[in-house]
Amino acid sequence: MKILIVGAGLSGCSMARLLKDSGHDITIIEQKAHIGGLCVTRVNGDGILYEPFGARTFHATNQKVIRFVTRFDSFNGFVHKKGIFIDGKIYPYPISMRTVQQLEQKEMILQELRERPKRINKINFEKASVSVYGNTLYNLFIKPYSLKMWGRDPKDLEAALAIKRMELRYDDRQSLFGDEWQGLPVHGYSFLLKSMIRQIPLRLNTAQFNPADYDVVVFSGPIDQFFKYRYGKLEYRSLRFYYRRNERWENNNYGTINLPQHSLYIRKCNFKVMHKQITKQSLIQYQKPVEEDDNHMPMYPVRSRKNSQAFDKYLHLICKTHICPIGRLGLFSYLNMDQVVELSFSILSIINKYPVLTPQQRYDKIKNAIKKYNNLENKK
Repeated sequence: MKILIVGAGLSGCSMARLLKDSGHDITIIEQKAHIGGLCVTRVNGDGILYEPFGARTFHATNQKVIRFVTRFDSFNGFVHKKGIFIDGKIYPYPISMRTVQQLEQKEMILQELRERPKRINKINFEKASVSVYGNTLYNLFIKPYSLKMWGRDPKDLEAALAIKRMELRYDDRQSLFGDEWQGLPVHGYSFLLKSMIRQIPLRLNTAQFNPADYDVVVFSGPIDQFFKYRYGKLEYRSLRFYYRRNERWENNNYGTINLPQHSLYIRKCNFKVMHKQITKQSLIQYQKPVEEDDNHMPMYPVRSRKNSQAFDKYLHLICKTHICPIGRLGLFSYLNMDQVVELSFSILSIINKYPVLTPQQRYDKIKNAIKKYNNLENKK
């Protein structure tokens, strides 16, 4: 088939390569002057690799995903450990029982943990979090971070949003992710994606296309924008970035440190640590959450009931066309990088049959593909 990929981020590039390898005639268009979307790596004046849209570690357990991405670059094996500042002290994150033992409120916390419900309360983000942590840990570690990150009362957010990082550990494992395979591409994400789409036609600085020229259009842009916000604008949060050169870093075991009690910033990142570069220089990135607008890219879908209902209408609408949505923006889903690639494999089989599927079949198959990333079924 003749297929157009709209958007050259991780979703678009992964899908382009998979479809190309399947024998399809592929073209990519990208509205920006560069590929990568949020997965961009640059080099500063000191020779330090950094991600201008936020530090990110690729981690995976799916061997198909690992085999796929390692076709295009080697990875440095960095195991992401995160710290969190609370009341002037730094603790490992996610929260562990060892951390609880160090807190002044430990007796209250332990009592609340004993009284937790057996199953996660799925009414909203706050209820879900409290049913895991209890009120004291939630108010100390989770609520201030969430209020700043999402700019909304946690009661107004879906419980599914909490699942990504909701964990209380009973062992001493300090890695943020449980996956054995982790790392950053040795030559950076821009190199990785450039290698991924090698020999696939690419047009930059354009978002215009005629759907009638293609058998299928694979669309990784904002699904609401495509339909001119017919059912309202889907909400996203974004980040504003600030840099400090050669600033003291509290603990080189941590690549990132959360700052829930800071008046402005949500976290900070040390790229030298994450890219495992040996240099006397350093580059620290501070991140400030903001609303998405013309100057700030949509990065984090705000999972509220209103947004989810609107997205469902958009999905029904786009499935009536021969345009298949993918990625965070096309599917309004908070996806880790491994999940983006894993989902690309799932949607590949849908695209291969897209022209002969009914609109309802397209909708059902896409909803089923993203279900595992957007609900609580894998949590008790």
